[in-house]
Amino acid sequence: MRQQLQLETIPVWDGVKEGSECFICSLMKKAEEDGVRYYLSSAVMTPEVRVEMNRHGFCPHHAALLAESGKPQSLALAMDTYYDENKKLFAPLMEKVRSAGNARKAEKAANELFEAAHGREKGCLICSRMEERLLRYCYTVASLWESDSDFRKALMESKGFCLHHTEALVKTAKEALSGDNLAAFIKDMISLLQTNLDRVQHDDWWMTQKYKSENKDKPWNGAEDAQKRAVYKLIGEGRVLDPVGK
Repeated sequence: MRQQLQLETIPVWDGVKEGSECFICSLMKKAEEDGVRYYLSSAVMTPEVRVEMNRHGFCPHHAALLAESGKPQSLALAMDTYYDENKKLFAPLMEKVRSAGNARKAEKAANELFEAAHGREKGCLICSRMEERLLRYCYTVASLWESDSDFRKALMESKGFCLHHTEALVKTAKEALSGDNLAAFIKDMISLLQTNLDRVQHDDWWMTQKYKSENKDKPWNGAEDAQKRAVYKLIGEGRVLDPVGK
């Protein structure tokens, strides 16, 4: 049975109209900002949120965003109790290292400690919040593609999506579509991707030509940032890295 997810019609329609290389990237960067803001808000004072933060924490990428956010008091409160949770796990492993009788046992015990530390980095609360939004955005794109001919036309005339979020769209489409419509949607998304990868590559190529002396006075034709768009068209922005439970 397919999921019935909340449609995000307004942000998705606005995204199509913005004319970016991938409006899902734009939406996900906003989702990331919202996630960082949430875990540095007054929410950190509520017991259930603190328990959640102590148990799961954040991936290195989002932990770094929290650290650089300019909200020292909220983050200090969160880190204090997170350190307490770490101590429960790390202290006996550190003692095991100290009591090791030889180098081999000390190295083995130290590796157990580091493995435990790596485990604490797995599963990110901000990634999980972002994943929920991503699923709804992709579901909405597929649903509107099926039900709204104006949306389908605008989408197919747009710059499409990055490779990363095209994959997310194709994987999510089965939650909204089936049969011939599912097949047609997947074909449309791959066609849109191919067309726009070619366009971005052409812009990137023209940038390489602009650095030749014979082309210095020719117009850029919108290729001034082609090298950046060439990168992000493949890897995307605002990526969900490591949700809780993945």
